[in-house]
Amino acid sequence: MPAYFGLDIGASSIKVCQVSLMGTKGFTVEAVGLTVNPAGSIDFTDQMVQDKLKPAIKQLISEAKIHEKRVVVSVSESKVYSRILSLPSMSETELSAAIKWEAEQFVPIPVSEVELDFSIVEPSIPGASEKKMLVYLVAAPKKYLQGMVDMLTGAGLEPIAVESEMVAVSRAFTFGQGQSTTLFVHFGAMSSVLAIVDGANLTFSYVIQSGGVALTRALTQSLSLPLPQAEEYKRTYGLQDNQLEGKVKAGLLIVLDSVVSEMRKAMEYHLLTKKSPVARIVLSGGGAYLPEFSVHLTKIFEGIEVTVGDPFVAGKPGKGVTIPPEKAVYSVAVGLAERVF
Repeated sequence: MPAYFGLDIGASSIKVCQVSLMGTKGFTVEAVGLTVNPAGSIDFTDQMVQDKLKPAIKQLISEAKIHEKRVVVSVSESKVYSRILSLPSMSETELSAAIKWEAEQFVPIPVSEVELDFSIVEPSIPGASEKKMLVYLVAAPKKYLQGMVDMLTGAGLEPIAVESEMVAVSRAFTFGQGQSTTLFVHFGAMSSVLAIVDGANLTFSYVIQSGGVALTRALTQSLSLPLPQAEEYKRTYGLQDNQLEGKVKAGLLIVLDSVVSEMRKAMEYHLLTKKSPVARIVLSGGGAYLPEFSVHLTKIFEGIEVTVGDPFVAGKPGKGVTIPPEKAVYSVAVGLAERVF
């Protein structure tokens, strides 16, 4: 049995997953579960948010029959500052010293107020005129992280690692699999994240400040609907042309067209810098199940495979465990649970 589990706290829902790894090719799902986020927020610096989250997390863990206290938790990309840097090749000791200076160039708050973490994506960039390396740098506000730790310890848990969403998503969808160059599109409630993974390496990451909530609000404005009805229409009709004269689709495209534009830019950037095209698009998160969304993208990006991701593809359910039908919702939690120390 594993000694820890993955916990993904999103603005609309909380997900947990616990796995037992079988080498690097497969795993057994020991526990999985989901509950609504009663606070509707991930602002861990707010004591009221913490007070609402703690009992919800404790109940979810109990219902999922997770007995471990050690947890690997995600931090939303919308709450951190991250960038993939191209740097001269150097040792890890030299890199540790250079990272602070690099962070000062793009982090909008004093570096003394953030925790810095980095991982080497590519030790050497093929074809570069001089020796270069790719490094993924993440800066998380200390107050935010402390609020998260306080909330988790208040729920009786022991956080042993914090990871950004896209690192977890990338791991979940590349575990035990050989991958062609893939654009991952992770749709959360408050934001969406684009990431390009080359083989097993995360080479591009970008946050879009639009998610499921923005889609619902677009419908409330375009169709003059109350929020609950707009949410129902979004989930039921999505991008179907033949429903309500296509009005729901038209309202949703107000937001989705900008997401598609950013996807196109990401793919063009990768082609320009890596000299290789994105071969497929994988959708993740709750937004992946928007009706006809994958079909819509397939028509736009002709010749590129578009699928809804399955983070459980290399896994099998353990005794008494049922893998949920909307698998892509659990991609972050699964990726966190797969982390190896």
